[in-house]
Amino acid sequence: MPKNSEREVAEQRMMELFRLALEDERERKSQYANRKYELIHLYSTKYKSKVIKDARTWVCKKCKHGIYSGGGRVRINNSTITVSCGNCGYIRRIPISRR
Repeated sequence: MPKNSEREVAEQRMMELFRLALEDERERKSQYANRKYELIHLYSTKYKSKVIKDARTWVCKKCKHGIYSGGGRVRINNSTITVSCGNCGYIRRIPISRR
């Protein structure tokens, strides 16, 4: 199989895993959701593709767990969005662009 089709399949699987992880988060099954987030990260490293954009905002860069599964929080300031992981305490700041 060519590499491009492998990447496409991996991206489709990542999207499906992310959808299932969000369902687990809604049902308060954080251990299952965290495992799915870890699998998304493994797919991205194995097939050398980027993690899908939605998952990048919901998953901690440091511990690879869901931001909200451990009681994380989101704060909005004038020019940044501050996202704190509830599991490890990692803080990520996302700049807000002005148009």
